[in-house]
Amino acid sequence: MAEPKLQKNGKYLIRVRFKHIITGEWVERQKQFSTKKQCRDWERNVLNEAETTSPDKIMLATYFEEWYVTFKKNTVGPDHRRKIRTTKKYILNFFGKNCKLKDIDRNKYQKWINYLGIEKNLAIETVKAHHQIFKSMLTEALESNLIRQNPTRNITIVGRDASQEKKRTLTADEWNELLKAVLLGEECSSKYATLTMMFIGCRFQEVDGLLISDILFKSDQININKAFDYRVTKEHTKTKTYGSKRVVDMPKPLKAILKNYVTRLQQSQKVIEMNSKNRNIFLFPGDLENIPITNRAINKYLKRKCIIAGIEPVTSHALRHAKTDLLVLAGADLIYIQKQLGHADPSTTLKYYSTLNEEIRTKNYNIQDRFIEQVMQR
Repeated sequence: MAEPKLQKNGKYLIRVRFKHIITGEWVERQKQFSTKKQCRDWERNVLNEAETTSPDKIMLATYFEEWYVTFKKNTVGPDHRRKIRTTKKYILNFFGKNCKLKDIDRNKYQKWINYLGIEKNLAIETVKAHHQIFKSMLTEALESNLIRQNPTRNITIVGRDASQEKKRTLTADEWNELLKAVLLGEECSSKYATLTMMFIGCRFQEVDGLLISDILFKSDQININKAFDYRVTKEHTKTKTYGSKRVVDMPKPLKAILKNYVTRLQQSQKVIEMNSKNRNIFLFPGDLENIPITNRAINKYLKRKCIIAGIEPVTSHALRHAKTDLLVLAGADLIYIQKQLGHADPSTTLKYYSTLNEEIRTKNYNIQDRFIEQVMQR
């Protein structure tokens, strides 16, 4: 501990320098007091609050915030940041602000999962999402030797079965019927945004952030390197994860559709007035100037078209699931599907999007059947 130094003004200056146990960085603080005792008391408080003496003193809330700022804040999009903040709220509501990181064991963690799924009545997929965030934080703490064991091992996920509450995907026939209904629909941004999501399976925030310059007609591709935060900032932002930045292939039917659409868009009065700024025009403009369409507008449009197509209404996110199923049915490689959808990890593609619907099951059953017949004929 440093010795307080008497200053010309008659007060004592105390400097504290310590290595932060979470970040590993050296931190220096200083303050003046009337007595040496006040200096010593302040020094002890600083060291205790900074949690530098032992990993056992680290507070759960403190470490969660440090983990978020260090590993997530600048690498994920606004939607995922909101999910992380919601997870933190559920953690603090259950464990309290005075819970220490080391106090989270498997028993307490399972009770937190039960709290989400039973007491809060969250859908099982929502509970899984919060679990993955908390698990990621605790895994980092384990690898940093701040906790001695992983309390998330062999946890049972509980929650409301929401599988029948919303239709989450489309069969190939339903996708085709919806496509016919949309193509025959009125000319508007929602129409072409819906078609784009149907053909490439991007997230709404990604399609919302597209500019005319992102459509690469020469290479038959679409550049997805940003998203649009239509809820809060009303500005371009980062994609959901770093792996979400990608250049996706543009199917030939979509290329023909967008080529005509972009030509008309560039000839419209709004674009002509902006002259040299054409390259910064939103591909799917909304009613307000310099703001693209909203997710609400897309879903209202989609609901109308589903009714016309004679299928159960779906939200825009279902088009992402349907694209995955279509790629699986087409026999696409898993890595290709992963890159087209923008998942950082192939396991995400398998876990959340490649559902075993009847069409996929039938296709693979027939593949298996033909192979066995070939083997038996040898």
